[in-house]
Amino acid sequence: MTPPTDPDRRRFFRRFAGDVVTSMGSVLGAAQTLQQQSADAARELLAGEPLAAGGPPVEVDASTAGYRAPFRWDPAEGVCRVIDQRRLPDVLVELELRGAADAVGAINDGALNGSPAQAQVAAVTLAVVAGRSRTSRPFARRATIRGAANALRTTRPGSAAMAAALDRMLARLDLAGSDADGDAVADALRLEAEAIVGEASSDHGALVTLGLGALPGQPDEPLHVLVAGTTGAMGGGQFGTALNVMTVAHHAGRPVHVLVAETRPGFVGSRIAAWELSQAGVPYAIVTDAAAPACIAEGEVAAVLVGADRIAANGDVIAPAGTYPLALAAADAGVPLLVFAATTAIDPATPTGEEATIEEGRPGPVMRVAGTRIAPEGSRIRNPVQDLTPAALVAALVTEEGVLRAPYPPAIATALERASARRSASPGFAALGSAGAATTPTAQPAPAP
Repeated sequence: MTPPTDPDRRRFFRRFAGDVVTSMGSVLGAAQTLQQQSADAARELLAGEPLAAGGPPVEVDASTAGYRAPFRWDPAEGVCRVIDQRRLPDVLVELELRGAADAVGAINDGALNGSPAQAQVAAVTLAVVAGRSRTSRPFARRATIRGAANALRTTRPGSAAMAAALDRMLARLDLAGSDADGDAVADALRLEAEAIVGEASSDHGALVTLGLGALPGQPDEPLHVLVAGTTGAMGGGQFGTALNVMTVAHHAGRPVHVLVAETRPGFVGSRIAAWELSQAGVPYAIVTDAAAPACIAEGEVAAVLVGADRIAANGDVIAPAGTYPLALAAADAGVPLLVFAATTAIDPATPTGEEATIEEGRPGPVMRVAGTRIAPEGSRIRNPVQDLTPAALVAALVTEEGVLRAPYPPAIATALERASARRSASPGFAALGSAGAATTPTAQPAPAP
């Protein structure tokens, strides 16, 4: 198919892809080059013009609106505006988040998807809450901020990135001191949230670059892959992860075709991922979740690309429901399953996936689709929104610190050590580490890729 394209979106990725191609003499060099570019691009999240500046929300035709980041933050106004992803692929309209209740609602209702984007918005929300609590008494202000963090944490108990972002923000709050005035606290949390957003964009830019080298075949060979979930910019915050590897590969000149799993029950694949691909001009087709494993078995794709909500210390992956059957089909067909996630998704305190929390979603999305009831009233509903994929089924974990392969424990430990050293300049991250709230396993030499 030939989807409608967004010239701005295509230009954005052509520039990115061009830098990758000219830097590919050294994969590490390419990653380092794009660290700065991706950090520059992250400013789109922290500024930029909203769809509507003041007044009621404005609905824009999503097929012609052009590229938009999933959220934009205006610290001066004390608001974070997020694209209401429930309205995609038809309409672009922004929701205003002015506190924790708004952010919790956006996540729970499906207006904001993807662990990385949700984690960044959670950090921004705490900064917004701090800004609105400048004149409160110190005890009340700290209680308000901590209460907001707890509310956000409960929305995504299975997301390591969410936990990491909130822990950093609270560590920064503690570092400010219990007697700090409201302006000092607000400024400290604003700077920490900006660091979290900037690091996420930089990390995704690096892992997308490294991910190009992990794709099967030669850079000029046609490549068909299957993707699941929302792993583009709408779920990642700027570049995204797995989906944007294919976007960059396409604009770097590689002939690619993406098979998009619809990803029920929210249809985030067919609604959001497909919309992003169409805006970027990348050839794709949508496949039902039930048929996707058979497509793998029949040799229609050379790789399966997914994201992750949490990665255990042994390499087990907690990801959106449906990943496990894709992994089984890929293993049986000899097709690599590549997991794309920043190291913030790795939880060294979870030894294996068996110890991880598997989120159970609400029954509504299964009972009804687009407002229409599809199951008998009174039906009991199971809606696990995540599943566990054992490390043995994973061909590689693609992170900003490198492409990690089995044996995963030493490779993961080394990647975490490097990431920790890189983030140590952030006051919130440094305070978190010194307090012992986060631990990293003893690093061992990483295996050769």
